[in-house]
Amino acid sequence: MGANPCVRNSSYSYNQRMSDLIRSARRRAGLTGTELADRLGVSVAAVSQMERSERDGRIQIHTLERALDAMGERLQLAAKPQSPLDAYAPESVTRELNKALDSRDTAFALRLLTRAASVVRENAQSFEQAELEYRPSELADRRWEQLFRALYGDALPAERRPTWALPERLDRRWYVSQFEPLRERAKESTPQRLRELNIFIDERSLTRA
Repeated sequence: MGANPCVRNSSYSYNQRMSDLIRSARRRAGLTGTELADRLGVSVAAVSQMERSERDGRIQIHTLERALDAMGERLQLAAKPQSPLDAYAPESVTRELNKALDSRDTAFALRLLTRAASVVRENAQSFEQAELEYRPSELADRRWEQLFRALYGDALPAERRPTWALPERLDRRWYVSQFEPLRERAKESTPQRLRELNIFIDERSLTRA
């Protein structure tokens, strides 16, 4: 496609693994799947397939570029040496959390998130600031998104906390666990920081990395 005069200045790096750039960009632009389909001249089903194939790590780069371009965003390819901490960078954790939540495996999602927060807390100075700031996708579930922001952001020193890691208070009380005993325990042991966000989870569950 030709140059888009509305393209944002920010560019996104991409690796050929799971990501959620199309769905996140569509939400930032306030577009429905139907509206994006109209911009691309494809069916709504084709847009859904693009988003699924991206989350599965099967999307072709030119397809991803075309979808982002239609929403005024740009893809930037980059490479860097691998590190054992790569799996705990915001972009990677977001990708794996979306995969777990898409599979409705909330227990694994919570373990993944608490483990990531623990590793980040212990290795905060080993992450580059640009790596911490870089997070092009969000979680599809707004409740989990706020929990992610709170736990990951609080694992970092205040001066290194990225701009995206500012959680918003949920409109209604949310119990992370579906099990009644844990919900009852959460009423008593949820940390104040999370209570203020209307997120309730027992403190013991937060320490099980």
